[in-house]
Amino acid sequence: MIVLPITLAAAAVLGIIYVLLSVAVSGQRGKTKIGLGTGADASAALGQEHTAPKLLIAVRRHGHFAEYVPLSLILLMLIELANTDRNVLIGLAVALVLARLMITAGMGRPAPNVLRAGGNVIQLLMILTACVFALIAAAGSMGIW
Repeated sequence: MIVLPITLAAAAVLGIIYVLLSVAVSGQRGKTKIGLGTGADASAALGQEHTAPKLLIAVRRHGHFAEYVPLSLILLMLIELANTDRNVLIGLAVALVLARLMITAGMGRPAPNVLRAGGNVIQLLMILTACVFALIAAAGSMGIW
């Protein structure tokens, strides 16, 4: 049996965060009685994010998570399967979880927003770094590297 402890731990923590974000959306839907969509005010101008409806913020926290986490976990899993250095894997997993917490905490705050912007930078750097390690592993397995 193959066990990928770093990906497994990261996926478990991120799964818990995802459930909490899902519950937050459901809670806001119940409070606002909006079953689909986010209501009439479906956007907020830059710098005015804090005035956005709570349902919109909850939906975007959840959606942003769902947009970025699957690819991030797939890359982490693949490079762990390729026997990438354990410290690199742990660093990437920690960066991923940190990024998601920062983005979640920052979403809905007015710009300039260090949490949201910083979390996005960390998230994208995590993906890019994992891609570099994936390409190195792929090249090595094909005898190119």
